Amino acid sequence: MSTAQPSRRRGARAEIPITAELIVETAIRLIDERGPQQFSMRSLAAELGVFPATLYWHVGDRQQLIGLVEQRALSSIELPEASDWQTWSVELARRYRANALRHPNVMRLVSTERGLNMDALAIPDAILGKLTELGLGAHLVHAYNALMGAVQGFVLLELTLVAERDPDSERVAEDAIRALDPQRFPNIAANFDAVANRALSMRWSLDDHGSFDESFEFLMQVLLSGLSAHLGSTTR
Repeated sequence: MSTAQPSRRRGARAEIPITAELIVETAIRLIDERGPQQFSMRSLAAELGVFPATLYWHVGDRQQLIGLVEQRALSSIELPEASDWQTWSVELARRYRANALRHPNVMRLVSTERGLNMDALAIPDAILGKLTELGLGAHLVHAYNALMGAVQGFVLLELTLVAERDPDSERVAEDAIRALDPQRFPNIAANFDAVANRALSMRWSLDDHGSFDESFEFLMQVLLSGLSAHLGSTTR
């Protein structure tokens, strides 16, 4: 990603020509810095010092721009070379997650707001190709949805903390979780030491207990083992 350019007064003569590439790079920077909620075509135009109509001329509407942002965000993910489908799937999932953690706000936005760019379908196409080799037949779509839903859902939940770190809100969340009524939440209370600040939906800080790496690896093991078992049961 190129070095960020300072915003300029709207209507001023551009030192750098406005191009689709510059618009997408600036959009990614703004989303990374300010979060999805603060991003709009108007704020992007103001950052570039142009009128919103200029953006529509170069990249289309918001949906098309989000598609370009998604394509750019995913373009750094290289497909694994492994021929074994399980090794290939795990490595691709790891690369997707690592990329998402580098740009949490961008990935939160493109995961929750549908963009319009067919080039962003390169990875889904590769996943379908790998699953097709397994001879899943009518179960192909279910296997695809299970893999995509589990991986993207896990990462999206993980990103809710990565993207919105704030010491004050972390303290409030910790106090609230520690103060849970054991009569109302008996299972959390019984397993508090194991899950507090380590389980999705019950984590208040990223500073303790490392990250979700082990849980993510466990997820992939369970997913692929289950799919392998299903394949074995349908071929017997």
